Amino acid sequence: MEITKLGNLKLYGAGHAAGGAYHHVSIKGEGVVGEGLSAAGCRVFGTGLFLGKAETERLRVFGESEFKGDLTAGRITIYGTMKVSGSLQFNQFNLKGLTEIRGNMTGESCDVKGKLDVKGNCETEMFHVTGCVDVSGLLNAGDIKLGLGHDVSYVREIGGTSIAVKSRTGLFNRKKVKLIADLIEGDQIYLENTEAAVVRGKEVVIGPGCSIGTIEYKNTCECDQHSKIKEKHKL
Repeated sequence: MEITKLGNLKLYGAGHAAGGAYHHVSIKGEGVVGEGLSAAGCRVFGTGLFLGKAETERLRVFGESEFKGDLTAGRITIYGTMKVSGSLQFNQFNLKGLTEIRGNMTGESCDVKGKLDVKGNCETEMFHVTGCVDVSGLLNAGDIKLGLGHDVSYVREIGGTSIAVKSRTGLFNRKKVKLIADLIEGDQIYLENTEAAVVRGKEVVIGPGCSIGTIEYKNTCECDQHSKIKEKHKL
């Protein structure tokens, strides 16, 4: 059986390389990689531009990165910014900074400290965000925790088993933070600083700072006296 040993790709300073199969890709400075990248590991220290579809088992970015096509990765760690023009598929995603996904986002574990912007749908097992999130489509996850900070968050529809939305106010956070959604549906739901047309769940707790159109609950429903609720129905 013939085994092909893949070489490494190293771009230092400013460089350009063709896509293809590599063992490890390392960019230090400004690097451009052509379409069709496949690598066991990819590290960016500075600025990395990937012109097409990319696949890697491990992606680490310390700076800026942009992917013009779909990105598939096992584990992703971002300290800085990342933009994906296509869809993103992963096992673990850890962000401290800013990421924008033009397509859909699917994976197992998502942990964000900063801002996440998804133009399509987002589906994960665990979805934890501290900061700001904007999902134009459906956010679906088993465990959803949103620590609102920095700015207003928008999610069209949220579905999950356990959903907790809490506001995080700090010394440098002077803006009014809140979550705006059309529909929030889950088994256990706790909300703060949330504006939603419909909230539907088995056990619902509405904390302070909320404005809800209709609450539909199966077992229990508790509402803070300072929140505004138009309608409440037991299913």
